[in-house]
Amino acid sequence: MKQTQKYCRACQLLTFPHKTQEEIYRELNRLGWYWNSQKKEWLRDNTPANQATQLIRVRVWAATDKVEQAAELFLENAEANGLRLIEKSPPYINRPPQPKRQQSVPCF
Repeated sequence: MKQTQKYCRACQLLTFPHKTQEEIYRELNRLGWYWNSQKKEWLRDNTPANQATQLIRVRVWAATDKVEQAAELFLENAEANGLRLIEKSPPYINRPPQPKRQQSVPCF
């Protein structure tokens, strides 16, 4: 594993058997710790969390010709599990990808 500051400090805080960095980070997050990248340290926030909202916001990213189909499929499954649709926005059109530039080859 890469010995980043984040990982080294996580190992100092928590003796936790793990195979990946993500496992120890997840455990720290579960225990109320979060990584502050500006201060380069793990901080603990003891502020009690607000009650979770019942609202779930979902954005579907898909090809234009598939977005309606993907959204409808998601909605069918969500409604089958007791959720209901409150608001639906029209699809946003994405910009086409920029063409790849030809890389110049040095001449000798």
